[in-house]
Amino acid sequence: MASGQCLCGAVRFSLTVEPRFFYRCHCSLCRKQTGVGHNLATLVNVRDFRWEEGQTVIASWRKPSGYRNDFCSQCGSTVPNILRETPYFWIPLGLLDVQSSMACVGDFCTDDAMPWDQQRSEKSHPTAPDSLGFLLRELQVDVD
Repeated sequence: MASGQCLCGAVRFSLTVEPRFFYRCHCSLCRKQTGVGHNLATLVNVRDFRWEEGQTVIASWRKPSGYRNDFCSQCGSTVPNILRETPYFWIPLGLLDVQSSMACVGDFCTDDAMPWDQQRSEKSHPTAPDSLGFLLRELQVDVD
């Protein structure tokens, strides 16, 4: 089992699975959301995710395109959210208290990366995956 929390600890969650893989996204939205060159995240099935505390302090911001950023209204940390109308939670890696090693399954939106952001895995994709199924298979997430 894995657990995680925001910077101030007001929002806490647990996972019944130990994530083994993550992806790195270099798109401008992820860059601006994190304040660095890329976003590191993993996905878990909703059945493997549980809020422990703090759902009432979560605020959300959405773009008309559907892009969503949920965050703790007390400290501003981005927190997990359900991927658009799917049974999967998007989990920012920096929130996890996991000490085990995880492997990067790929870098996405590398065409949108800043010139100073050179970190890449062996699998680089110039754009986002064509489907959620591709990413779920790469992350070896159970697909319902």
